Amino acid sequence: PDDWHRFRSADWGSARPFSVGWWAIVMDTFVTPCGKTLPRGCIVRYREWYGCREGKPNTGLKMTAEEVGQGIVDREIAGEKFHDSVLDPAAFAQDGGPSIASRIISKGPFFRAADNKRVTQRGAMGGWDMMRHRVNGDGDGNPMLVVFTTCADFWRTVPVLQHDEKRPEDLDTDGEDHIADEVRYACMSRPWLPPAPQEVHRLPSDYKPLTRDESSDNDGLFT
Repeated sequence: PDDWHRFRSADWGSARPFSVGWWAIVMDTFVTPCGKTLPRGCIVRYREWYGCREGKPNTGLKMTAEEVGQGIVDREIAGEKFHDSVLDPAAFAQDGGPSIASRIISKGPFFRAADNKRVTQRGAMGGWDMMRHRVNGDGDGNPMLVVFTTCADFWRTVPVLQHDEKRPEDLDTDGEDHIADEVRYACMSRPWLPPAPQEVHRLPSDYKPLTRDESSDNDGLFT
């Protein structure tokens, strides 16, 4: 729908693949043609561009930052507006010249540095936990992160990623994790947590309400 806010997320790579995702935010509860409910705040990945050499997994295209920036613009529809866009914070580093981020931005798409927090520490939610909460959904069986089937490289790489044996709360970075990182940036840019379960207060099993006669003997406390 035209009134859904849109944003981008991106992970930079040259020798390794880069990844760009285009997202829409469900602005009000929406029922899909197949009957699936998307709650307000659910994010929908509707387009992706994965810079991987065909037939060579985890091998980048070695495109310049300017070529990537132009490629992002070329893949968008005229009039498409984005309320936010986040990019791998490492791309903003400067080393004697313009940063990768500024060179991408020079072709049109604006980005800000993404929150790169990977795991939860000292009460601060990490990206993998944020992503996991969205995948698990709202507790009523409704997803908070949805991916179009046309995003083929997401489905090829993300579901098969493995935990790091030495740090189980993190991913094994030797895997093809570039799209997963980019999705993590998207989730951190739109924080969401499942609603806390409502506490049910139960009366003691031996509870017995006072009768009118009993309450009259309590110095007016119940009158």
